[in-house]
Amino acid sequence: MRLGGFDFTPGLWPTLVTVVLVPVLASLGVWQLERADWKQALVDGHAEQTRQPPLELAAWLASGDMSPYRRVTARGRYDLEHQLLLDNSIHQGRAGYHVLTPLVLADSNGTVLVNRGWVPVGASRAQLPALPGPKDLVSVQALVSYPPEKRLRLDSVEEPHAGWPRVVQLIEPGSLQQQLGFELLPVVLLLDADAAHGFAREWRPVYGATPDKHRAYALQWFTLALVLALIYFGVNTHRLSNKQ
Repeated sequence: MRLGGFDFTPGLWPTLVTVVLVPVLASLGVWQLERADWKQALVDGHAEQTRQPPLELAAWLASGDMSPYRRVTARGRYDLEHQLLLDNSIHQGRAGYHVLTPLVLADSNGTVLVNRGWVPVGASRAQLPALPGPKDLVSVQALVSYPPEKRLRLDSVEEPHAGWPRVVQLIEPGSLQQQLGFELLPVVLLLDADAAHGFAREWRPVYGATPDKHRAYALQWFTLALVLALIYFGVNTHRLSNKQ
């Protein structure tokens, strides 16, 4: 095929490879852009939820809106005798636990786990940290969250301490309800960072790759598709000789 002063003569196998790979690479780029849009919607939704005025927990549950990171308030008493230490929790590069304290709600028979923040591992894992807290009726303001599904399992074999506070690797509400004797709500409250009865807190949504990172991945896939196409045409195109 002549294109001006050039002769384009592609081979069969280079053509087949290019015809297959270029659309695949381009489709991967499109997929990454779709992922970026989805992640951006999550980020925007989180920002919108946190901007909303606090809603009473019971009212939020009754509304049927189960969106995470909604700011809510709840009143009750902490059950300081039955606290959980969620193991394998990292904060600023240090190993430690997230402190999950049951809050027995004042306006119902229910109980909700409140994540009061992170505490470091002591000199030995046999020495559990002190977990002080108020014994009187408290009003907490927090963000609603849901434990990841892969963490919804309590494995007593992995518990280094049989008493309380109890170190756990995973959390399974149904099993905990039997141990606590309380009805646990299917959410976990992330205590506000400025609350006085908490520990280290720096709540951030876990989305994996950011929208910008997905866009960067998309650019890489589109660039690979373009480079492959340019190589295909460049290798298979030759300048015609001026000699007749």
